[in-house]
Amino acid sequence: MYGYAGTILRVDLSKATIRKEPLPDSLVENFIGGRGFVAKMLYDEIVPGIEAFDPQNMLIVATGPLTGHFLPASGKTHFGTKSPATGGYADSNMGGHFGPQLKYAGYDVLVITGKADSPSYLFIRDDTVEIRPAEAYWGQGALTAERNIKDHLGDDYQVLTLGPAGENRVRYACLSHDFGRQAGRTGVGAVMGSKNLKAVVVKGTGRIPLADPDRFKAFNKQILDTFKDGVKKTPLGLTVNGTAGVVMATQNFGVLPTKNWQQGTFDGWEKIHGEELTRRFLKKRSACY
Repeated sequence: MYGYAGTILRVDLSKATIRKEPLPDSLVENFIGGRGFVAKMLYDEIVPGIEAFDPQNMLIVATGPLTGHFLPASGKTHFGTKSPATGGYADSNMGGHFGPQLKYAGYDVLVITGKADSPSYLFIRDDTVEIRPAEAYWGQGALTAERNIKDHLGDDYQVLTLGPAGENRVRYACLSHDFGRQAGRTGVGAVMGSKNLKAVVVKGTGRIPLADPDRFKAFNKQILDTFKDGVKKTPLGLTVNGTAGVVMATQNFGVLPTKNWQQGTFDGWEKIHGEELTRRFLKKRSACY
């Protein structure tokens, strides 16, 4: 199966069981990956009527077919669950390096259910998957916990974690990774915290097959050249200002997410636009995968 690792990893924290199953061809053919996998699996599998913090609620982590292939803008990781913020479908995503490492470890999708008896973290290194104690990290801020886990395991591990907000089920709590990248919508951090799960740690050493490596390499160069030309013409784009660089455009088009999408514009948007944030706060730049 080109572009995919070919496996779904399922972890039940209540039963402390770990199960691996083949990624269905029908899922790949009809829903492609990432957000598509999240939506289809939640629709098919979530128990109707459960609360967001019920142990039966699912937390799904999903990648796409381009994840891990060095193509620009392909490093996203998607998360899905029942939202504690809205009671409905929750979808959130982040950049960074977590998704590619999950695929290199051999997994396209991670499905977490249940609730651990005590604070725990999930350790993934290729075929080795373990539920480990996390009392030493519980109560720490997300960035502090990430640093301490890396100090313990090694900087080559990618860490997804949460802070006290997630531990205490604050309904808009984020998931954090790579010292500043967040899955910031719909309260996915609160759901992970409700499962007594402090972090997911992953390191993979595998490779993802390509149908035509030479053609892919040529296409990748074409995309990179386009990006470079764009930066020359518009130097204050994403490269300089990050995601906040699109605030002006989304405000002008009326699609700047405001008050949980109750509005499409935000009064005072000028104060959070990328150029302003860069001018006032930038210390250094750190790229996604």
